[in-house]
Amino acid sequence: MKLPFYYGILKISRFSGIRKKIIASYTAIFVLILPLVISQSVTGIRQAVEYRAIIDNIGRANSLSTMLKTEIEPIAWDIVAGKSRFETSGVRGLMDGIKLRMTELRDDRHSRNNRTMMDVVLRTMTTMERYIDKLERQLIYGRPVAEHESTLEEIRAVANLMTDLMQNFISRQLDEVSALNERISARNRHVFILNVALLAIVVTLGFFTVWAISGSISRPIEKLRRMASRIAGGDFHSRVSMKRGGELSELADSMNSMARQIELLMRRGIEEERNLKISEMKTLQAQITPHFLYNTLDAIIWAAESNRNDDVIKLVTALSSFFRITLSHGVDFIPLRNEIQHVENYLIIQQMRYSDILQYVIDADAGILDSVVLKLLLQPLVENAIYHGIRKKRGGGGLVSVSAKDGQDCISFCVSDTGVGMGPETLEYARALMREGAGDTENGDRKSCYGLFNVNRRLELYYGAERGLSIESGAGGTTVSFRLPKSPPPFASREV
Repeated sequence: MKLPFYYGILKISRFSGIRKKIIASYTAIFVLILPLVISQSVTGIRQAVEYRAIIDNIGRANSLSTMLKTEIEPIAWDIVAGKSRFETSGVRGLMDGIKLRMTELRDDRHSRNNRTMMDVVLRTMTTMERYIDKLERQLIYGRPVAEHESTLEEIRAVANLMTDLMQNFISRQLDEVSALNERISARNRHVFILNVALLAIVVTLGFFTVWAISGSISRPIEKLRRMASRIAGGDFHSRVSMKRGGELSELADSMNSMARQIELLMRRGIEEERNLKISEMKTLQAQITPHFLYNTLDAIIWAAESNRNDDVIKLVTALSSFFRITLSHGVDFIPLRNEIQHVENYLIIQQMRYSDILQYVIDADAGILDSVVLKLLLQPLVENAIYHGIRKKRGGGGLVSVSAKDGQDCISFCVSDTGVGMGPETLEYARALMREGAGDTENGDRKSCYGLFNVNRRLELYYGAERGLSIESGAGGTTVSFRLPKSPPPFASREV
């Protein structure tokens, strides 16, 4: 009698749906523990509904968090960049829709324990609306672009804060899922205790029933809980596998789909931001050489009119090599020997123009010349040294030194000059402009730190913030240095 019944329980445990398992267990032990089974089914259904409702809240919160990062910020940026008009951007309607959904989420009875947090999110949303209003007023009254960008940064900061708050809300909801799972486990233990009070046969059969059924339910739920915890911790690569069919399988598919979508959106957002910054840097890079080309052509014409044919050949050869390396078939990373040749061509041309005040020396270790580096790093620094150091020095000009040294795990670059140098206050101001790329220098020329800013931004973009420029200066001149890894970033495009 016991053996066939035991095999029947094992067969029940293989059913895919929670409700099917419960109904099948009714049939197996209907006569013995009917009241207990009814109690179990009602509790299980209620907890399953609560579980689904909490997961739905998590999905809605994730959707709102994604909209804050992928819709409001880009719309605000388009408005500031002039790509769209405020009136037609739809930002008002979008924010009203988000606020309405946040209010519904706050008022949902399954998120009542986190109502205070959602109140904070809604108040932060009100702050976001004030910044949007501020941006609209700035556009109406034609305020400077710098003020628009400042307001845009405030909007981004508030959006990031709201995203963090929504992630905290999601984390707490996940904690409720965990608590619900614990309640389910506790319910199973209570059922076991009640069964012990029954006849010995009921205890035995009830034990096997609970063991088979609860295990087939709690194990998938535990899988989902662990996956949800990993997602809450930022691991969006996590996936859960489960047998097809049933509510938990659908929930697993939904969570897998949610994780994939979040991972895709985050990757797409990071990639788009990086591509945008690279495009901006390439635009800045394209502005480096026009004035230099005009001056060099003037020098060639002057040498030709003076019948200095050797100087003409030298200038044309250096200029041709200079621009060939500048273009580099459209790639961004070139061998170090080409970068050294590029800056040497530039110095040859400049020394031809400033032969009475400019001397230079280039020192590069031979063992690192085949290393691949980001192009056009040294020339803007040398240009800055000549125009703002050597040329402004009174009485005799000076020396520009360029070095590339082999370190233990990196390459150390240094560009120094014996020009006029900078005082402490001017040096700090120049460092600020190098980092921020805005404002005017003490002589009123905004471009005096343009080369430093451009190179610093490109280094941070391609190699990381820790690879930016370091600048030191005094009465004896200025030194700009940076260090790069011997291997280029994995996304670097190399010269053919």
